[in-house]
Amino acid sequence: MKHRPARSLTVSSILLLIVVFASPVVATNGMNMIGYGVRSSGMGGADAAVDSDASGVAGNPAAMGQLADRSAAIGISLLMPKLNVSNESMGLDLDGESQIFPLPYLAYAQRLGAASPWILGLEAYAQGGMGVDFQNFPTGATTTDSFHSKVMFMRLTGAASYQVCDNLTLGLSAIGGYAGMDFSMFPESPGGMDVEGLTSMGFAGRFGMQYKISEALSLGAVYTSQTALNLDGGTATINFGSEQGGKVEYDAEMKDFTWPQEAEFGVALRPAPALLIAVDAKWIDWSAAMGVVELVVSNPPAGFPATPFPDGQGGYTDTMGFQMNWEDQMVYALGLEYSINEANTLRAGYNYGKSPVPDDNLSPLFPAIIEQHATFGYGLDLGDWGFELAYEHAFENSQTNDNTDPMVNPFGPGITVSHSQNTIHFQTSCSF
Repeated sequence: MKHRPARSLTVSSILLLIVVFASPVVATNGMNMIGYGVRSSGMGGADAAVDSDASGVAGNPAAMGQLADRSAAIGISLLMPKLNVSNESMGLDLDGESQIFPLPYLAYAQRLGAASPWILGLEAYAQGGMGVDFQNFPTGATTTDSFHSKVMFMRLTGAASYQVCDNLTLGLSAIGGYAGMDFSMFPESPGGMDVEGLTSMGFAGRFGMQYKISEALSLGAVYTSQTALNLDGGTATINFGSEQGGKVEYDAEMKDFTWPQEAEFGVALRPAPALLIAVDAKWIDWSAAMGVVELVVSNPPAGFPATPFPDGQGGYTDTMGFQMNWEDQMVYALGLEYSINEANTLRAGYNYGKSPVPDDNLSPLFPAIIEQHATFGYGLDLGDWGFELAYEHAFENSQTNDNTDPMVNPFGPGITVSHSQNTIHFQTSCSF
């Protein structure tokens, strides 16, 4: 006779799907960092029309490598989120554990000759590397458990740009992405789960354009296609409870995990030789990327069900689908750069993007709700060598879910999530 999981697995599985995605969304504009490269981050992510060195490979490929014929850069960012979940009617006020996530960065760009219109670039960087860690979460009147998640998403970008004429440059990038994911959800409680070893490769393309109206005014545009990441090769250990067989290991995969397409337009203005002003607007297609995501399990030991998840119609299935129902996001960025002298440069920026998560789909395990960022940066130019620093503060934002449907909002109406974060960026570069 096969064991059948306890009914509590229904809610736990729904919560589990939320925590799966909690790692990448402890970011900024939804799952995206606001900028790539320290200069961009210090200017609020406004970089689509701004000339760059090797660090521009991750942004507009048409603008990369224009500040030096050959350059390389290496850097790291330290992301420090702060999370809280509360519900006044439940007496709940719980902070997430403090965490620091290192995000590495490496870039190279080279012009193919002194008078060549071609520039090639290569860049490896962390699109995300985040997670949540809550301990002593109440699971009953006298019991507590934990939930935890970590995600790593690296991108390797190869890019080429071609200067069509004095005013117009076009760029094209090929992007390979590698994602890895581990997570657990109430692993010591009946109905809990621990998933490890999910990985995936995905690919995308990017097209960029830069048009210089004059020496003081440039326009830039970038389009990036979506990246499908079907995570597989993992294991899911389901806790059925001691009376129903204890912890049981399944094979696990995640379907329809997608990084969205985006389109960005920017303007760069230099009203004075020492001052640069950049403004960007970006559309992110979250509604097409974050719809229904499915967790699928298979190959249990003999005597345990191949279909452990209730299907909502009185039966069971091997697939748990979760309705994300994200909304598209418009992101606006303003960046300023002022050169004190040939060696020292100051930067500042502001970035705003309305949370893509609807209140009715909000979860304390999926806090993709940050909207406003203030950034500051500093650059030191020592000739062939350069050093860059940037600080990024994401202001606290809170949302409340009053949805009374326990299948959508298993934490109950009135649950509030608050999220803020600080990020420090450092980079050293060399031109040669």
